[in-house]
Amino acid sequence: MNAQLLLVIDHRDTQLTLDGGALRLATPGNKPRHIPLGVLGLVVVHGRALVGCDVWRALAERGIPAVLQPGRGRGACAWMGPALGATVGLRIAQHRAAEQETARLAIARRLLHAKLEAQLCLSKSLTIPAALAEAHAALCRSQREALAQIPAASSRDTLMGLEGVSAAAWFRWLGRSLAPAWGFHGRNRRPPRDPVNALFSLGYTLLGGEMLGTVQQHGLDPAQGLLHELVPGRESLVLDLIEPLRPSVDLVVLGMLDRLLKPEDFTSSPSEGCRLSKEARGRFYQAWAQARQDWPDLHPSLEEARSGTTVSLSQLCRRQMTALRQDLRPFMPFGEAYEVLEEVR
Repeated sequence: MNAQLLLVIDHRDTQLTLDGGALRLATPGNKPRHIPLGVLGLVVVHGRALVGCDVWRALAERGIPAVLQPGRGRGACAWMGPALGATVGLRIAQHRAAEQETARLAIARRLLHAKLEAQLCLSKSLTIPAALAEAHAALCRSQREALAQIPAASSRDTLMGLEGVSAAAWFRWLGRSLAPAWGFHGRNRRPPRDPVNALFSLGYTLLGGEMLGTVQQHGLDPAQGLLHELVPGRESLVLDLIEPLRPSVDLVVLGMLDRLLKPEDFTSSPSEGCRLSKEARGRFYQAWAQARQDWPDLHPSLEEARSGTTVSLSQLCRRQMTALRQDLRPFMPFGEAYEVLEEVR
């Protein structure tokens, strides 16, 4: 059985300790619960829960990523993973590819093409009111034009410019299509100023936590990006690899609006931005946990599309890693034999 359980700790007096091969979760007034480490896929901690050092060590040893969210919306979230794996050959190949302009651009083009292709797929899957049909057609044209320009892009800046234009068109379209009560007029963050942006930011953060675990398990350097530039303190490779999956996060979030979450489930302040209420967070995480196991795949293979096979979010993260490993093969020290040796180990 794949480890898919999402554990969310959202009570400041929660105590999380290690008890053999399980986590012991204790909250005031409730009977302690035991959660086997083997079923965990992701741990999310809000605020000031009391977590023992042995817990972090156990999660790291088993490659279980964690996302630490600030308690009241202030400050950045933190991603925690198992640290770099022992596959040094892949790490060498990653840095070699990053230093070679032609190879880096080829990988960056592939990543961006996958994102814009997924974004176009998402746009085409929407149910469009007749009044917005013309605006929707313009959105799809804009996305196709950006896709067509990717092969000729001669620099990372040009690629990021295409990404920015496409993202702006997508979020501008959403601003027209969503009900005015949601107050969404385009992408904003740090802090998000409306409910939809708050959900997008939370979803992208959770996706980043999943991808960090995958990156570190494979021994790659999270900071050395190929599409995103190297910036101190930033996990640029994680940002690279979640780009093709961001549109699927948008789809999951849009599916929660009105059906599961309402504008009144959010509070807002100038200093903390827009935040989900604690009760509504529970509903969000329940829906997210279900979506992680049956994730919308906006660019399935032909065989998967025909069979209707469902995929989990962790499987899609691994798929991104498989594609990157293929990109890096020409840069492996001593050729492919080195990669085979490391896998055997």
